[in-house]
Amino acid sequence: MTNKIIQIISEVLEIEVDANASQATCEKWDSLRHLNIMVALEDAFDVSFEPEEMAEMKSVVAIEQMIQQKK
Repeated sequence: MTNKIIQIISEVLEIEVDANASQATCEKWDSLRHLNIMVALEDAFDVSFEPEEMAEMKSVVAIEQMIQQKK
């Protein structure tokens, strides 16, 4: 699952990211791209996130944890 998340984030941000990537460490990960990442993740994993959840999902680790909770 981690690799798929990394791939999606990399595609949206148009840069290579790793498992340690977060909004704080990626300059291109702004609020608009964050929404694009969330939409891509919802499509890829067939889940739906609440706005409050999206606000918490600011790193690969946090995203993976949230998706695991939804499955």
